[in-house]
Amino acid sequence: MLSKKARYALHALVRLAQLPVGASIGSDALSKQAHLPKKFLESILTELTKAGMVRSKRGKGGGYGIRKSPSDIPLVDVIRLFDGAIGIIPCVTYKYFSPCDECVDPDACSIRSIFKEQRDLNVAFLKNKHISDLIPQQ
Repeated sequence: MLSKKARYALHALVRLAQLPVGASIGSDALSKQAHLPKKFLESILTELTKAGMVRSKRGKGGGYGIRKSPSDIPLVDVIRLFDGAIGIIPCVTYKYFSPCDECVDPDACSIRSIFKEQRDLNVAFLKNKHISDLIPQQ
């Protein structure tokens, strides 16, 4: 299940992607448009900025804008940024592997093999879906 933070990040990125190219929006206006709590949103925008997905500018005419093309931001990157591992058990994750306490041999574990297959399908799907896929078509 996606965390609230990851969901809010996706909503914020969709709103930013809908702005005219090069445009910015303040966190107050973005919070209202996306129906997201401002303080929580500001924290999310900071993380998205550090990750290079969003640009920020201080001062008059400042605000937040999307840094990359929406078609260049895979959903898997956003989800991993906020939620970490994609797998639902720690022994199937790629970047965050940790053997289960009760497992003697992860490579021979039938439970792991099934959930690894599920993880592979999810990751492949999310790598092929981008922020642009979330933008409503006119």
